[in-house]
Amino acid sequence: MNTLNGSPNTSINNDKDLVELAGYYAYTYPQKGEVLKVNGIKYRVRHEHYEDPTGLDALTVINLKTKEISIIYVGTDASGKYGKMDILTDAQLLSDLTPAQLAEARNYFNEMNEKYKEYGGVQSIAGNSLGGGLVSAVATENPEVKAVTLNPALLPEGMMDPDKTYDNITNYFSSYDVLTQTLIALNLHDRIPGKQYEIFNGIPEFSKLATNHTGYLRNEDGTQYYVIGEVGKPGYGKIYIDADAHIVSSIWTGVPLYGGHSERIEINKENLDLLASSLQSHVMERLNLAHEYLGNSVAIVEDEASRYYERLSRLQKIFEEMFENLISEPLFMGITSISNRLTAEIDHLISLLNVAESHAKSLNSILNSPPAELLEHIFRTNVSVESIFNEVRSFLYDLKGDVQDLSKSLIRIISNKIPELFEGGKEFWYDAVVSELKAHYGIVNNNRDKLLTHISEYQKQVQDVAANFHDKDLSLGQSIKNKSTHSHSISVQGTNTYKLEDSPYMELRMKIKDFQMDTAYSAFTASTQALLMPILHKAWVITLNIETALELLSGTIKGATKFALDYTIPGKLFGLFTDFDDKIRNRVNNALAPLDEFAGTIEGIRKGLDRLIVEYPTLLRNFRPYVETALFNNSGYYNVHLYNLASIAILREMEMLFDDVVYQLGNHKAEAIEALCEVSKKVKGNMGILYEQVDRGTI
Repeated sequence: MNTLNGSPNTSINNDKDLVELAGYYAYTYPQKGEVLKVNGIKYRVRHEHYEDPTGLDALTVINLKTKEISIIYVGTDASGKYGKMDILTDAQLLSDLTPAQLAEARNYFNEMNEKYKEYGGVQSIAGNSLGGGLVSAVATENPEVKAVTLNPALLPEGMMDPDKTYDNITNYFSSYDVLTQTLIALNLHDRIPGKQYEIFNGIPEFSKLATNHTGYLRNEDGTQYYVIGEVGKPGYGKIYIDADAHIVSSIWTGVPLYGGHSERIEINKENLDLLASSLQSHVMERLNLAHEYLGNSVAIVEDEASRYYERLSRLQKIFEEMFENLISEPLFMGITSISNRLTAEIDHLISLLNVAESHAKSLNSILNSPPAELLEHIFRTNVSVESIFNEVRSFLYDLKGDVQDLSKSLIRIISNKIPELFEGGKEFWYDAVVSELKAHYGIVNNNRDKLLTHISEYQKQVQDVAANFHDKDLSLGQSIKNKSTHSHSISVQGTNTYKLEDSPYMELRMKIKDFQMDTAYSAFTASTQALLMPILHKAWVITLNIETALELLSGTIKGATKFALDYTIPGKLFGLFTDFDDKIRNRVNNALAPLDEFAGTIEGIRKGLDRLIVEYPTLLRNFRPYVETALFNNSGYYNVHLYNLASIAILREMEMLFDDVVYQLGNHKAEAIEALCEVSKKVKGNMGILYEQVDRGTI
């Protein structure tokens, strides 16, 4: 939790303390007598009111320094003894009923107010969630009591007076709290009385809904951060989520700055010392935390840049495997290489064709000898298949050429087209997304260092002016008393110019990745389909032609056999050709066997090509997420976003703080104070520039 409470002048029982008591300590159900240390202030539990049948849980604490009494109402806790009543009360708040728990909350306030009358009664009340709704119910009836809520529930319809402003109530809405954001979306937040201010704590993730709502983790050791990334890897770090640390209050008065500037203060040595002290502690510590967040973002980007060839190589390998696995056909394994199995298989098919042709010629030699020659002479029938074999062989050579073209195209896709997925950006980088982030962060880092130096110098100036205020006053007093000449020697830190560099990068913010993905992948889809589809279609047609020719070839051989065997010769010649039938059958079987194997392989190739044609768009869809990750690891990219959000939250808060500093130092006649005011404006301006640049690193 926040230990940077700003200054010794910060008011006790301030909003920061009350928010922490409500969002964190209330849910620990501290017992009577227990001492709670909140932002360096000790509070003792004087009374506890847990396990009320209405579901009300509350505690009364006393500030051990000021003796101020506060009531803290506990929010929804379904796990409690009467947790079901909390759920029922939450539901009733949406109606115009007055839930029993709200009535009991008022009774408890009245009881404690009377009980601690000797301390001035109850001065402040606070609550989170349902506890915030209970606070509103009490505070609307007790306008003299200070009330602070964090992500409060609404009041039942009709409980508020629309003509009252309820200035005693301050509500803080966390940026990523689902409850309050939903109420705003439904225009129901007008049923939350009092002032409503947004604070920039939390993490925008579904898994963080609970802590975004309560503003705190409930770790046993009290730590209030989420770990980001993996131990030992670049970008590993912590993001602190404690809500009170994100409440911006005046350096001098501790009053929250959301409703405008704090009241004018006297600019004297004491208040200048207070400003210098706060700059050195609170402001620099918060900015150093922002610096740490940015450092983690930079580490992630630099690590991603160093792994470019690893990311590229992995993506190429994935495409290669996806393409080969797309058809589930062993023949196509290694198709992304010139020396592939399919080319070798086509060579094998050519050899099978040669074997079949040899047996067919042998068959012809039998068919063209007696008695077939006699029969052919009688019936004038030609049984030659040589031309069909030549046609099939020609198709095979064409198919082999297409397969080689396919392999060359795939090699081109892997070697050239996949690297092109990374290329682009403002400077036409070879690793567009990472390079643009890296270039942007190079500027942001320099600007961040300039800002920190600027503030350190400004802090020294404030310190010097405060010291000279004191010394000059003493010197003047001594001069008057001693009737001596006043010394005019003054030493103040000089003012240097700190102009932050503009960044031409990240104009699309973190959408640069989406833009790169969409444009590059559209080009990849179009170009690879243009490369592959004509080849695949042509090869598919060739396999179909081969299958047609094979059917004709097989039919011709079988037809010749049937002709030879069906037409018997005169009986007186039969004894001369007793082994004629067996010879024909053997030659036919020898010719058809390699053709059957041939036909099965060709069918497999055709089906594989057909599947590639039909399923390549599916491959492109399935490949896209891998490309997205390769452009910049998704988890790392999101972590950059989270770190930047955490950083800009602090920068935004410090900008608000400096706006008040400028206001307080403005409109003074003293030249030194006017000069400090001008420097304050420049610091605030530079903080705004850095904020805008870091904000570009968010989604």
